[in-house]
Amino acid sequence: MNNLNSTKNSDVLREDTQTIQEELPKYKISHLVSANKLKVYIRIEMLDKQAEVSCEDIFAYLSEQNIVYGIMKDEIISYCSRKEYSKELIAAIGTAPVDGKDAQLVYDFDISGENRFDEDADGTINFRNLNNVKNVTKNEVLCRIIPPEDGKDGIDVYGETVNYRRGSNVSFNYGSNTYISEDGFKLLAATDGCVEFKNSKVFVESVYKVNNVDNSTGNIDFIGSVVINGDVKEGFSVKAKGDIKIKGMVEGAYIESGGEVVISKGMNGMGKGKICAKGNITSKYIENSFIETGGSVFAEALINSDVKAGDSIILKGATAAIIGGISRADNLIYAKTIGGKTNPETNIVLNLDKYQDEQRLLDAKRKMNARFEKDLAAKTSEMKELDDKMDLITNSFLDEENKSSVKRQIMLMKIKVGNEISDIKQQMTDVVATDNIADHKIICKGVMYPNTRLTIGWMKYRIREDLSFTKIYNDGNDITFVPLNPADIDI
Repeated sequence: MNNLNSTKNSDVLREDTQTIQEELPKYKISHLVSANKLKVYIRIEMLDKQAEVSCEDIFAYLSEQNIVYGIMKDEIISYCSRKEYSKELIAAIGTAPVDGKDAQLVYDFDISGENRFDEDADGTINFRNLNNVKNVTKNEVLCRIIPPEDGKDGIDVYGETVNYRRGSNVSFNYGSNTYISEDGFKLLAATDGCVEFKNSKVFVESVYKVNNVDNSTGNIDFIGSVVINGDVKEGFSVKAKGDIKIKGMVEGAYIESGGEVVISKGMNGMGKGKICAKGNITSKYIENSFIETGGSVFAEALINSDVKAGDSIILKGATAAIIGGISRADNLIYAKTIGGKTNPETNIVLNLDKYQDEQRLLDAKRKMNARFEKDLAAKTSEMKELDDKMDLITNSFLDEENKSSVKRQIMLMKIKVGNEISDIKQQMTDVVATDNIADHKIICKGVMYPNTRLTIGWMKYRIREDLSFTKIYNDGNDITFVPLNPADIDI
């Protein structure tokens, strides 16, 4: 009887132990949420190495933790089926926000400050063209703002909205001669000039200023006026649509101006230097250079240079000399000394094309007026005949009805002829010469030396002995030499 009871007690104890073992947890689930709440990491602590983790338990655990968005179902199922319990499981991933894009400031010109050399098709690089001058025209866009762009909100693992970061704005840092467009997104030039970028500021200079034109600056090609405080070195060029002022000297360089050129210390072209200008050219002296201007040339000396002036060449100062070379002008060549004691060939040319063009125009007008005068005389005679007919009819014995009819016809004819006379008179023009040939002249208030060769219009003359204090011009028939009077000297 005791053995039977003992057996029963043993069975009960075994069942209780089994029940207790079944009730004990076989693994423990924990999690870690990233700081931005966009990822959930699951960790499994195995209490029973023989146990298997149920994916339903993981889903239930996430739900208990209020993790409801971005559940990685397939990954969780695979994790459990492969029994990768030793690994950390990414159980949920939220949707990250897409931040808005910052506004951008975009420049329409190079702000790097690096030298950019021009390269020819054959690969040759011109190291004098540094492209340092950035020309802009009035109302040209200098830089622009690309506005910030909106982003997109995200959702964290708890299903909450994650706000995106808004893009930041930018503003223009601008200086003189610039303005902002009405929409606020463009910075434009208020004048023609050179755009500059210094200390992060954009501005436009209407006058481009440098100390010297040399290897440090390279060639200059500017839309406005240029001021050079020093010299222009050999082989370099300066081009400007405005005036060019050089406070030093020019050495074998090329100068081109849409306005005037002023060179304080003079120019030695070294046989290759050239100045082209639409306005006046003023220089202390000009030597071994090529000069061409639509205006006048003012200097103290022209030496062995090829000079062409659309108006006049005027030499003043202590020397006021033209020595050697060719000096051409349309109106006046004025100097103290022309040629030299060593008798270098010095060519002085006065262009009379304007005078000749006017004479040809006047001749054409005279011929036309002669034809008009002939036609006018004929029409005037015809009008007189009509007047005589009118008088004759008035004094005739015709009855009044016939008189009125004939008079009406004569009156209509008189109106027609009168209109023709008016038309002829309107077509006739005044023939008045405005250009006097003697106004195109050479004035030498000192000495003109032999071997000076004069060309005035269609006539030529070679000086064979010293001439002093002389005015020279073409009188239409010959080259005339006359002594100067005070009015000739006062230029």
